[in-house]
Amino acid sequence: MARIEETFDDRDWYMIECDDPDCEQRFDDGQWYADEYDLLADAKDDGWQILYRDEHPELERDMHYCPAHRLPECSTCTNIMIDSTGWKDGQCPECIKEEIPNERS
Repeated sequence: MARIEETFDDRDWYMIECDDPDCEQRFDDGQWYADEYDLLADAKDDGWQILYRDEHPELERDMHYCPAHRLPECSTCTNIMIDSTGWKDGQCPECIKEEIPNERS
């Protein structure tokens, strides 16, 4: 589970850790957040990639990636490479189908 929840003094506190299987990175191991939304907002500001299941139906749950393990993004749009099937030269299948020029070329 990437989102960590603990109870201290009868109050819930939150932290996240990276979903990359080889990473044990936590957002800030010494700082727990009382508000989950503040935690996620600060993590995004610090470069964490947070993928929500409702925005990415192919995911089984929300996913979190630290700055070192962010998933690749399409070079021409905002799609994220959750599954590399159909991706070519940094472009997602939709941009390839629409023949959008690759910005990295």
